[in-house]
Amino acid sequence: MTKSARSVVRSVGAVLAGYAVIAVLTSLGFAPLGGIVHVDADARIQALGALVAVGAGLFGGASAALIAGSKPVLHASAVLVFLMIDTAVVLSRPSADPLWFDLAGSATLMLSTLAGGILVKMARRPGSKSVPA
Repeated sequence: MTKSARSVVRSVGAVLAGYAVIAVLTSLGFAPLGGIVHVDADARIQALGALVAVGAGLFGGASAALIAGSKPVLHASAVLVFLMIDTAVVLSRPSADPLWFDLAGSATLMLSTLAGGILVKMARRPGSKSVPA
């Protein structure tokens, strides 16, 4: 396999792995909260749901960025393609919640995913004392 083919496979694999991390973490995180957090849920449940979304997004975006090895923000942002498809599927189904609530949940996850890639990029900057490149 040529170097460019390996690079493409690594990039695609990184994005798929990032999305898989998000899917697993959200599934595991939302299960004890009842599966799906609704707008009329207790404030504690909503806060925990937001925490799950932020954590899953950060880990998913960072995973994609770290596996890719280069262009961390680009790879984290590529995960958003799958999150947009997921959001479209969720929004195509009848929901007891208002549209703004579902969109806010998706936006939280997407912004956190980008933040994961940005954190990896920041950690790799010269002079950074965190994660080695």
